Amino acid sequence: MVQEGEGGSAERARDGERFAARVLEFDGVLRLVAEHASSSLGKRCVRELGPRGDSDARAALSRCREMTDCMLREDEPGLAGVNDPFPDGIPGRLDEERIAAVRDFLDATIRLKRWAAARAEELPECAKLMAAAPDTSFLLERVDRVVDDRGRVKASASGKLGRLRAAMTSLNGRVESAIREVTSRSDVRACLSDGGVHRRAGRPVLAVKAKMSGRVKGLVHDRSQSGESVFIEPREVIELGNRLAEARADERREVERILIELSRDLLAEKSLVDGAALRVGELEVAMASAHWAKAVDALPARQPGDDGASNGLLLRAARHPLLIAQVQSGDIDAVVPIDLRLGVEFDMLLITGPNTGGKTLALKTAGLFALMTRAGLPVPADDGTTVPLYDRVCADIGDEQEIRQNLSTFASHLVRVTAALENATPDSLVLLDELGGGTDPDEGGALGTAVLERLLATRVPTLVSTHIGKLKEFAYRHARAENACAEFDHETLRPKYRLMVGTPGESCALIIARRVGLSASVCNVAKERLVRREGELDELMGDVRTARVAAEATRKGAEEELSKARAKLSEVTEKERALEERAEQLEREAQKGIEERLRDAMRTLERGRALLDQIPKESRREMEETLTRLEDELTGASLTERREAFIATLGKGSLVFLPRYRQRVIVHKVDREKRQVVAKMGSMKVKVSFDEVTPYESL
Repeated sequence: MVQEGEGGSAERARDGERFAARVLEFDGVLRLVAEHASSSLGKRCVRELGPRGDSDARAALSRCREMTDCMLREDEPGLAGVNDPFPDGIPGRLDEERIAAVRDFLDATIRLKRWAAARAEELPECAKLMAAAPDTSFLLERVDRVVDDRGRVKASASGKLGRLRAAMTSLNGRVESAIREVTSRSDVRACLSDGGVHRRAGRPVLAVKAKMSGRVKGLVHDRSQSGESVFIEPREVIELGNRLAEARADERREVERILIELSRDLLAEKSLVDGAALRVGELEVAMASAHWAKAVDALPARQPGDDGASNGLLLRAARHPLLIAQVQSGDIDAVVPIDLRLGVEFDMLLITGPNTGGKTLALKTAGLFALMTRAGLPVPADDGTTVPLYDRVCADIGDEQEIRQNLSTFASHLVRVTAALENATPDSLVLLDELGGGTDPDEGGALGTAVLERLLATRVPTLVSTHIGKLKEFAYRHARAENACAEFDHETLRPKYRLMVGTPGESCALIIARRVGLSASVCNVAKERLVRREGELDELMGDVRTARVAAEATRKGAEEELSKARAKLSEVTEKERALEERAEQLEREAQKGIEERLRDAMRTLERGRALLDQIPKESRREMEETLTRLEDELTGASLTERREAFIATLGKGSLVFLPRYRQRVIVHKVDREKRQVVAKMGSMKVKVSFDEVTPYESL
């Protein structure tokens, strides 16, 4: 049984997660990505994205990368027919339009499964996803037996329907024949307002002049708006029309029965169709993510443990997605990229500086990237960006008052901070904006210090922004905490929205006051009354600030040089690999040419031996010795190290090429003492020397 305290903690955790998603505007990002989905299913799946498990998140990020590669190769799958097969509010009976949509979806699922299976080597995660989609072919066959591709029930759906439609066709023909026969009569033609056949309530009628309506016997169905014509169904076709109307009514009832039966079959397999929709929807999420990534220059973040990834949070030129959207719509000019790191040298980063300087933006960008990565979405940042799969994001950002709970601004902050302290782990990310604000600075500073010490003791990755001076000193007293400041231009009074890690910032209140025209005397009095700590401490902090800024600049420069070196190494390695492959290719070509020329020389030598009998005996011995020496030299020349390696690998079953026969054959036996190979050539066995065997097929 859950205790009241435990239940309250769990509820605070859920409220905290919902608040974090809302204040970080995660839904706004989902709407941006959903715009790049083409089907109702894809749009719904994107909008419903939330936190995934570790393996699922990694798989989703991999699918996004794979779809990006597909875009580059112009090999994206077609999504024709993809739709949401069972949207909310489906009744127990599906109409023809909905059945047609389900049919198209089943067909698209089969097509996408085949597409992914054919690319399993290049797209392993996409292939794995679609391989898990249920087989819907039997259901598609069931639907195709009943309806056509527009969802209209086929005449072959039942014997009764076939007979009714045949009867309707026959009756239609008889009605048309009868009406033509009536209109062909001269006495009727003289009474007509026009020569056409009209329809009223599905019945064929003639437009008869009102003053001559008594001359055309039949049933009056309607009058024209002018009153000059009446629409009469001739009596010759009334009986046929009645029979046709009855057949139509019977046909509608039979179609209704068939649709109810088919609907029952489809809804009975709803779980199977939903399973297919889940996989197809995920595939379209990957496509929409890849298209959005291209539009905003985003990429799937790496995770700690990946090749070249940081062991903590590392944002490189991170840009907030909603600000990018504002740039694209022309509302703002540009987005200043943010660089931020956390979790390697330090677990806590305290960001200080003036209002509107970018402190909150840095927190929101980091938190939003964490939510996006956990959902399997790419992030707008440079390569090398690493975002751990945090188990939750706990955020206290903004000054929203919990009116329904009758809480003040300060109390609402405490509620969210409490939830963070209760639920955050070393695998969580905590964001605390303006910690200690909303109350007395001394009490706020003391309370903030206690909160930070608790988070630091449990090694919870934490980003904090604050104006309170006491909290600025916190990082100097704790090894796993670090300061950062949001840059501010004192001349223009404009924020630069860049973070400088290693130094605390100043609120710049007096500077801003002077710049905006506040009386100099007032500013001077404020400066005199400003309570400062001992001058030595101020001087020490200034020295530390200078040293930290210099160290950070050195670190950043070293990181950039390391990145360049890695890129250069990758380039050199690739060129070296290409050169090695080219060298091997040239060596193979040269070896092939040498072997072919050697074989030609050996054949010439054999022809020379054949002529020995024609040489006088006194010269024959000398010629034989000469030919033998030449053969030895030719044999030795052909056996390079590469060829010796090839010969050493020969064994029963090896596949080789015999230039003499211009065929590839299978080795049956290798005689290394005689340096011979016995090979199978069809039903024959041939014996050739090592010199006549090559792995290269001659032209």
